[in-house]
Amino acid sequence: MTNAFSLLRSRALLVLLWLCLGGLYGCQSATTLSMAVRTGDTVLIGLGGEPEGPVSNLRSEVLRSDNLQALIIDSAGRERVVRVRSVFRVFGDPTANPLAAQRGQWLAVIDLVGADDAPLDLNTGDAVLRISSGRLKGMQEINTTILDGTGTPHPLLGKESDLPKLGFLEPARQSLVSLRNTGGAVRVGAVQLDFHVDEEDTQSALGLLSAIDAVKLQGDRAISFLTWRRPGAGGGTDLTVVMTAPDGVDSDELHLFDVALVSGLISRAAQPRNYFTGALQRARIYNIDGERISGVNVVVGAVL
Repeated sequence: MTNAFSLLRSRALLVLLWLCLGGLYGCQSATTLSMAVRTGDTVLIGLGGEPEGPVSNLRSEVLRSDNLQALIIDSAGRERVVRVRSVFRVFGDPTANPLAAQRGQWLAVIDLVGADDAPLDLNTGDAVLRISSGRLKGMQEINTTILDGTGTPHPLLGKESDLPKLGFLEPARQSLVSLRNTGGAVRVGAVQLDFHVDEEDTQSALGLLSAIDAVKLQGDRAISFLTWRRPGAGGGTDLTVVMTAPDGVDSDELHLFDVALVSGLISRAAQPRNYFTGALQRARIYNIDGERISGVNVVVGAVL
């Protein structure tokens, strides 16, 4: 028997698997991608889509491997902790069905090995992989079958300069900026957000580490996104984000304006989770006629 993931050789194929895992509607996996595995093998599972999705199992915008606890229960009822190697998000192609292009699907790569990286002593037959996390709305159970024999964790994307390529797919430390409707029905046509942090860009051996930057999360392709980053007048760094939606966005779809604030300096901060606290200086929200509107708040979350 070949390794459970011997066909997963490229990122393109991982993206294609997204649809097979129910990502179109933000569903989590009911079974592992490979219906049968051996102890020591690698499995790939879907954890769900965006928190706003109709059937999402997520309560957080960002997932990481250390947020998840995974164990496998074999046919004898014995529980064994297994290793969550990597967690990352994939999206459908921009030209795909709009639902697929707009909603990300979180995937977890799990090795059926113990803390010492050795294959586990598992009974053959039906088994259940159990995933739990405070960032999930509930415990997730995935059915699989344990076959006789011993496998080895699959390298998946291999390594680049001795660095695991899967790490390149994992999310950066980030703070979610989102719009919240506080009044009646609104239709937003444009958003301008002005940020400032006291830190300045820093040159390192790995290149320039930005003090603050913004990334538009996957969403409506009709929303344009522009940023302007510059030194602050009195020091630090200023960032302006402008998003426009000529056709407008209704109040129940304001998550399409979600933006992630990122920085190469977060890990150096005294309190990384609070790095962007107080960064928002001004928010201007407009309707499709270019008029300022109220009833919409901008929320800057903690760094996750």
